[in-house]
Amino acid sequence: MRPHRLNAALRFAILVSLLTTWSVRGVIVSAQTAPRGSLVEDRAAQKLVAAGDTRYEAEEVSKAVEIWQSVIERYPRSKVRFVAHMRLGDYFLERDRAYDRARVQFEPVADEANTDQTQRAEATLKMGICFYHARNYGKCFQLMRSVIESFPTSPEVNQAYYYIGLGHFQLAHYSRAIDALEKVGTTLSSDKTDGNKLEAGKRFFIKIEDADLAILGPETGVKVQCKSSGGDLEEAICYSVGRNVRLVLGSIASRLGTPIPGNGFLEVKGGDTVSVTYIDEHTAEKQLKVPVVMEVRVVGDGVVAITDGAFEETLSGVVLDKNVNLRVVDPDRDVSDEADSLMALVEIYRLKTDEELESEMTKRHATSDADNEDEIDRYKQVDRLEVTLIESELTEQQQGIARSDTPLDRSPQDESTQDESTASQLAATTNVPITNPVHAIHTGVFYGTVALVKTDTLDPNDQSLGALPSDQLRLTYLDQSNSDEGEKTLMAKARCLEGNIGGVRVTRAEISDHELRVQTQLKTASALTKIGNRYKEFGLKQKATEKYEAALDVCEEIMVDARRLGGRMLEETYVQFWHIYFEMERLELAATMCQKLQREFPNSGFVDDALLQLGEVAIKQENFRRAIGIYTRLVEMEQSQLRGEAQFGIAEVYQKMAEAAGERGGAELGDRAFQEYKKVFDHFPDSGRVGEAVAKMADYYYQREDFDRAIDTFETVLDNHPDAIFLDVILFNYGRCLYRMQRKAEARRRFDQLISEFPESPLASDAKQISMTLSQAGF
Repeated sequence: MRPHRLNAALRFAILVSLLTTWSVRGVIVSAQTAPRGSLVEDRAAQKLVAAGDTRYEAEEVSKAVEIWQSVIERYPRSKVRFVAHMRLGDYFLERDRAYDRARVQFEPVADEANTDQTQRAEATLKMGICFYHARNYGKCFQLMRSVIESFPTSPEVNQAYYYIGLGHFQLAHYSRAIDALEKVGTTLSSDKTDGNKLEAGKRFFIKIEDADLAILGPETGVKVQCKSSGGDLEEAICYSVGRNVRLVLGSIASRLGTPIPGNGFLEVKGGDTVSVTYIDEHTAEKQLKVPVVMEVRVVGDGVVAITDGAFEETLSGVVLDKNVNLRVVDPDRDVSDEADSLMALVEIYRLKTDEELESEMTKRHATSDADNEDEIDRYKQVDRLEVTLIESELTEQQQGIARSDTPLDRSPQDESTQDESTASQLAATTNVPITNPVHAIHTGVFYGTVALVKTDTLDPNDQSLGALPSDQLRLTYLDQSNSDEGEKTLMAKARCLEGNIGGVRVTRAEISDHELRVQTQLKTASALTKIGNRYKEFGLKQKATEKYEAALDVCEEIMVDARRLGGRMLEETYVQFWHIYFEMERLELAATMCQKLQREFPNSGFVDDALLQLGEVAIKQENFRRAIGIYTRLVEMEQSQLRGEAQFGIAEVYQKMAEAAGERGGAELGDRAFQEYKKVFDHFPDSGRVGEAVAKMADYYYQREDFDRAIDTFETVLDNHPDAIFLDVILFNYGRCLYRMQRKAEARRRFDQLISEFPESPLASDAKQISMTLSQAGF
């Protein structure tokens, strides 16, 4: 390779991508920022949030929601209000499945007024998830891309790619779905990730930066050797991330196990170190083939759980006078081929009496701790026991999952043959012993049990735990080695119960509280509506109608109580009626409900959704002027996140009017539609419909044979809007423009791009024929 002027010391980093589990926001127009709250307000708000958390853990959900809402109302200037918004948003999203209500809570957290970037990234992601569940995929894509662009180092990036993939899958854009899903888990996205650590079982990422690498082509790989102190030796190939870039990236899968050199996996165990060696072909000092070595330490992030008898499902309750099953997953505690063990602590905590709490508070005020603002712990420890957990083998199902994780370039049938030959070659050259892993246990999963006895008399020498109903059992484990800095104390909790928690059957349910009854029935109606939607998607109209009518009956049954309660209950009932009528295509009734919602609850978070759907009703009824008026009203709502959707709706209406008018009167309306699409691009660049709007603009130019401007617009869409819904149409028209401009070689490349990226498109067959014709003509 050519010499370079940079220092010979290469910036050489090993990064491990941490996959996040399941749970986006673009640029949000911020309202006038309120002045910052005082520290006194922040402390008071934090106490209220903690009180809500305690109620939520105790399954007093409605009370917890009230407390979190009170934080927002009482402390509107405190930064802690964002935490309360997140709690409410998570509740509505995950537990209540009320996606519209959840989105309203996430919006202020994702606003630029919030200086906490971590909160903003999470809130933006979850807003996108709300739009995904509402099947507004355009807005979902826009918010997910915003997470990737605005918060590139956040762990939410992997989830953003995941939901982009799911959205494209729902739209039957399978190529783009695969492209997005392949990026899940490959993003080097966490600033907290220690470059000198490898989490066992996760993919091991290697990044090399060297000026010499800028001359490499995209297909040229750089070989890197990975050698573990336990005896494994593997090669990873790194590829350039772009043209004329001095950076290459590569990865290799790691897993717990006995080393088998050359099998495509990096087998490690706890306490191992991995040496990564890169050969610098030509240094600044004109030395050749200089090895650059970096070592990383194998760690594992622990997870603790209280489980059922099969050690699989996590429980939040345990039964007295039965054994409690404990599970700790910590990969770096697997240090040998034998079944390893670890120690954990199991404790019983009991709620303090009012007298005990009052006495503790009195003592605090009488001592120097009077200024201590930490909340008094409501629980006291009554029993504790150290337990030993033993590493266990995987079940057959888990083994099947593990076996499926094979290298992409190797088929499972010939894996054993290749492993054996490669292992022999590497062992001959490196003196690495080949061991037999048949009887080894390398799972990093540890199981244990402890007896839980119903008693108030405690024996310190007894090897069981004594507890009473409503006590709390806590499993605590100290994770000494993990991907973060320092040690971590992990804890799982469960409530002690009497009787049997299995096989519960409700024989009769009677809810006396009117509000709780209305809430329950609304959830029932929502579930029936969603089931009806699924039937309708599969073409089972009769089944769908039955579910919609059942949902309608439920709503009509609670309407009297909802009117009596008023407020939020009546608002949500209107919303549910509107959803049902719209899905049943009873559009007049849907419109009536939308109007009632706007009239009686003008500040409702559902109003913009209602207006958007009301505009769709007007379009279906071909009442175009009314649709334009409804959409215009929504565009004028400054704080709405759906203004761009409404502007796109206006443009669509003008386009439909132009098509209905025919050639004579359609030209002027077509020009107006173009101007309205342009407004989406100019005024709402963060709208989920901007890609489609630009595509419509390009089609306008094409129809008028303004090919230069059409091509500029096509390139804008392809460069800046990778999730636009009609990219296959854009590529096809792009190719047609180039063909008409006699740029036939470029036109063929665009047709080939369509065939490659959108093989499922109905335009792919036409594009293939055109491409073959151009190829035969020598282009």
